[in-house]
Amino acid sequence: MKVPALLKNKYVCYALMALAALNVIGYVTVKAWECLALFSLAGYSAHCYCKNVSVAILAGLFVANFVFGCGRVKEGFEDAMKGPIEKMADIAIEANEVADDETTTPEGEERARDVANAAADFVANRDNCCDDGAWKTDLGDNAAACAALGEPATVCAAPANEDPK
Repeated sequence: MKVPALLKNKYVCYALMALAALNVIGYVTVKAWECLALFSLAGYSAHCYCKNVSVAILAGLFVANFVFGCGRVKEGFEDAMKGPIEKMADIAIEANEVADDETTTPEGEERARDVANAAADFVANRDNCCDDGAWKTDLGDNAAACAALGEPATVCAAPANEDPK
């Protein structure tokens, strides 16, 4: 196979070796053994075909990172699958982490603890979400939990056995 002169340059080869080493270190640190095997097999196959180390490294990097993605490609829709209870638990955890951070001011720490307690204690129901037949305007982070109950007109409507105010 005829290889362009740029890929025969020893400095280009050294740069590609460094890039390959960084990728291998990355695969090992995240324990992506299938990526490491795929990189190695693609590199070895390309080296057997063209006898050029630079082309072999490029082929291994291309196959492992671009063709297969090596587990780094995620849909990102996992958060949407969480319900309001899980989201409120996440908010409480994050607020506690902010409060525990050493760089947080005392006022910020107090506010973060308040948010954490409110998120942990909030229960989505008619009393907590509605005010005079409509959504409360100050729901903040609890809006998603209230929205999970249903339509505002249905949730906030007075029950049949109760007189409207």
